[in-house]
Amino acid sequence: MLASKRLFALMMIFLAVLSVSLVPCAGPGIAKDKEDKSKKELRPTDAEEIDKRIAQLGADSYQEREEAVRCLIAIGPPALAALRRIADDKQADPDVRLRAARAAFAIAMVKIEMVRRLGEHLGLPNSPNYRWVTRVTLSPDGKHALTTGMDALRYWDLANQKLLRIFGENKQGYWSVSFSRDGRYAVAGARNHIAYLFDVHTGKLLCEMKGHAQEIWGALFTADGKQVVTGSWDRSIRVWDVVTGKQVRTFKGVGDSVRCLALSPDSKLLAAGHFAVVNGPGIVRLWDVEKGTEVRSMKGHELEITSISFSPDSKYLLTSSFDKTIRLWRVADGKEEKCLRGHTGRIECAAFTPDGRRIVSCAAESDPTLRLWDVASGKQLGATEQVAEGFLSVAVLPDGQYALTTGKDGAVRLWHWTR
Repeated sequence: MLASKRLFALMMIFLAVLSVSLVPCAGPGIAKDKEDKSKKELRPTDAEEIDKRIAQLGADSYQEREEAVRCLIAIGPPALAALRRIADDKQADPDVRLRAARAAFAIAMVKIEMVRRLGEHLGLPNSPNYRWVTRVTLSPDGKHALTTGMDALRYWDLANQKLLRIFGENKQGYWSVSFSRDGRYAVAGARNHIAYLFDVHTGKLLCEMKGHAQEIWGALFTADGKQVVTGSWDRSIRVWDVVTGKQVRTFKGVGDSVRCLALSPDSKLLAAGHFAVVNGPGIVRLWDVEKGTEVRSMKGHELEITSISFSPDSKYLLTSSFDKTIRLWRVADGKEEKCLRGHTGRIECAAFTPDGRRIVSCAAESDPTLRLWDVASGKQLGATEQVAEGFLSVAVLPDGQYALTTGKDGAVRLWHWTR
């Protein structure tokens, strides 16, 4: 009987949410003045108004209760915390909890729309994956982006949404790329086992870092910009001097192949997504960069880990996997904090928004969607329709409202989300 009541309640929430009209997304070409004025008229944000409308959720009149829901949704994010407290309060009236949950869900839900297709990589005709754009990374100031493909690197001006430069051609394709902290240089890990250092302002090749025996899937600058850390399918992690291009040291006891890397902001810790065999379990390992030794490992992913990153406060690690899950891990003790499920296909990449409150993820062919998640609740907030042949990477812009994606169809796309 209890299970039936819960099912009925869930159905009611779902049906109620379907009736909510969300605020439409304004494209970049729409003037903001009129929109902002409308928001001020429709969204009172003072605490007294929020308290008044929340009390109205339990009114005797059905019309008053529905009016309270509409007004709270119009108030938006300022009312979200109070609504969630009521929705989670098991001592509150069930009908009030249901309406609070309905309003909170509607506020949190977003619509994700493509702003523009910036351009595409041409690829290599003799490669089976010749159109793939494998990675995207942002400059430290968020004004530029680099994308890597099977053909070359492309340098984008995000303010004007224009391609500035193509360089690094004919290196058999790249699997990883990152900027230096000053935004002047880039390192890219290639399929031909070499890491290349470029001046992004000129496209000039500065040096080649040779030593890996297989493809390089992770390449990062240290915080001071003096060294580069790379990880490869040859089961090694190596550190290089950027001036000479010479290997400085290797990590000890790596053991498994490396598919993705992330450095903590202070460059003291390196997080790596490892796997022993293709289509086998993925393992997260934390490494001491200076000593080159393992700090701890984290198990849970059933297939390869496809991306890894530190949260903005460095307290958590974010990972995505071919096992269709996104996971949050505590850096301090390696414990799994959350497991986010919802994608129906292999997830290629996941990234935090700059404030650490949301996660953006993307998946491949069987689930070619971009999705947005709430970190605190683990709930999915929105998703795109299916897009072409699927995605390979995503990077969130500094304002937390836009993202760049790269895909298997060769395209680089800019996305925007709003309530």
